[in-house]
Amino acid sequence: MTRRAVRTMGWLLLLGLTAACLGKTQTGVSNPPSSGSWWKPTPNAPISWHWQLSQGFSVPRDLKAGVKVYDFDKDMMSTADTVQRLKAAVAGAIAICYIDVGVYEDYRPDRGAFLAAQNQYRIDTGDPNAKLWGNQDVGWKGSYWLDVRQSKYLLPLMEARIKDCKDKGFDAVEPDESEVWNNNPGFAISLEQNHAYTRAIAELVHRYGLSVGLKGNNGEAAVLEPYHDWALSEQCFEQGECQNLVDSFVKKGKAVFVIEYSADPNCSFANRNHLNAAKRDLQLVGPTASGYLYQPCKPDGSTSWP
Repeated sequence: MTRRAVRTMGWLLLLGLTAACLGKTQTGVSNPPSSGSWWKPTPNAPISWHWQLSQGFSVPRDLKAGVKVYDFDKDMMSTADTVQRLKAAVAGAIAICYIDVGVYEDYRPDRGAFLAAQNQYRIDTGDPNAKLWGNQDVGWKGSYWLDVRQSKYLLPLMEARIKDCKDKGFDAVEPDESEVWNNNPGFAISLEQNHAYTRAIAELVHRYGLSVGLKGNNGEAAVLEPYHDWALSEQCFEQGECQNLVDSFVKKGKAVFVIEYSADPNCSFANRNHLNAAKRDLQLVGPTASGYLYQPCKPDGSTSWP
């Protein structure tokens, strides 16, 4: 699992903690959504989409002809009304809100809320050294894996982020960094405990009337598909895991987006199996930035598969 995250930001705004109230079955497992009017993309036709994380998204600078779906970080918008500008400029535009759900990042605007949650955790446990986050996410300065077993303290933080997506006008949420259990987080987190947290995040997104994608978790696609509306995979061709997404999401009528970095996507396989695949630059910069690379298997604006 890989991640493309934003760089250190200068905002010092703090988000307050909100209360999360999650419905559960008697076994503690969230129910898949039965209905909802949020965005539910299908694999029936190609979807031209663009992903931008390491550079603030700006309208009209970062718009691309033929592209209607844009995925970018809510904390890196050029102006507070960026989503509204996007929808005014592009008829039928869909805005996907990128958030991190499995790491604490000491440069995020809501850093203070995380520190307050950890302080409360220490008070509740009586342990002054208790931690909500552990080992560093290798390769990402200032980013530390969360103990996703502690949903009482973490879900209110994530709900605040999701609400911010809603308030800013986004249509969908991309919850990144949800694969914690197998990344040496510093906690003994089981696969099922991780799944429970991932499902809870998806349920929160739906409670705000937004669409939610499964980010990564290629090997767990079949288990987590019922709770998500679409999937976004990095390097499933390089890792030999794209068939998992075809057998789960595509066969259930849900769109899949695939990005490759060092390897070329198998466009014949992607188009045949209705995967929206492209090769991108590692930093996922905007189209006017130095080092930008964008090579989609289907040209932007395509309306049918081969």
